Amino acid sequence: MDAINTSRKYNVLINGRNMSIVMDFITHSEAYFKCLSTSDCWQDVLGHFELFKPDIYLCFVDSIYSKILTQTNALKGDALYNDAPIFVVADEETYEELEQNPRPSISVVIKRPISTDNLILRMTMHLEQREKAAKLEAEKEAERLAKLEARRAEALSAGKAEKNASPVPQVRKAEEKKKKSIWENWEEPIFKDQKKPVKFKPLQPKAENKTDGEKTAADQPVSQVTPEAPAAKPQSAQAPQTTPPAKEKNPGAKKHILIVDDDRTVLKMLKTALEEEYDITTMVNGVMVEKFLMAKDVDMVILDYEMPGLTGADIFRKLKVNEKTEKIPVCFLTGISDREKIMEVMSLRPHSYLLKPIDMDMLKAAITNLTN
Repeated sequence: MDAINTSRKYNVLINGRNMSIVMDFITHSEAYFKCLSTSDCWQDVLGHFELFKPDIYLCFVDSIYSKILTQTNALKGDALYNDAPIFVVADEETYEELEQNPRPSISVVIKRPISTDNLILRMTMHLEQREKAAKLEAEKEAERLAKLEARRAEALSAGKAEKNASPVPQVRKAEEKKKKSIWENWEEPIFKDQKKPVKFKPLQPKAENKTDGEKTAADQPVSQVTPEAPAAKPQSAQAPQTTPPAKEKNPGAKKHILIVDDDRTVLKMLKTALEEEYDITTMVNGVMVEKFLMAKDVDMVILDYEMPGLTGADIFRKLKVNEKTEKIPVCFLTGISDREKIMEVMSLRPHSYLLKPIDMDMLKAAITNLTN
């Protein structure tokens, strides 16, 4: 592990159903990587790519038919994908299948078992090689642009020398300057002593063979022409300006709800039950909640109270001290039922809380109450 460059920590997004393998990698790699786990929910993966911007996407799979594998092709074509290399760590059978039928979307396939140290080393070396190649390419491009700029400067210099050698442009320039001074001197006495510019009426076409009764105002003496009435002041100058009403949300749009729970089964159940009526975003931990809410508007947060790392209480306190998120309604989900723990939850003053197992009718009633 001494060969690993620790000058910076790379962002690693991890996906896998075997949570023991995922947590083991996160624990042993924290000195080298900044890790975040995601689920095989497509919206979760895209959301984490948008906010976390990983340097590498690490997938642990146990089958060639894994949902995680099928998503890699779609990920490569999505606008939120940031060109991070995709590492797949697979069991022997899946590894052999991918070796025989490689997928263009996958950068590296590694066979299990492999020690965490060796995996970290391979990932780091791959990223460093990419950085060196990108730096070399940037240097070549800079050199190419410098040569183009030098040629352009040389051509411009030659053009200036040729221009200075010819007397014609100097004569033309002097003539233009003379014309300009003539027009300036012509305009000066007309407008010099007048507060407003003189308005001239356009000439009317001369009528032919008109009788006395057909004469128009243009044919009459100047003294008989009625002067034009002064232009009316614009309405905006007479009436006080009013501030336009603020834009309202589309009443037909679905309410947006963020659900945070470390239990993937609970996330899947809630998403299935609510996605027909609401726009649902799910997260398996609270690491990205605050950043997500700063970038996206939501109407409500459903928050698991007891989670490893950042607890529901920790996340709730962060939201309440942030001006943008302090008014978002929060409903706690908790599996605790003793009085002391319930009092602890209530001391935070959430907008609502429900005990697990979740009664869906009560949850929908709470959502309706808090989002309307």
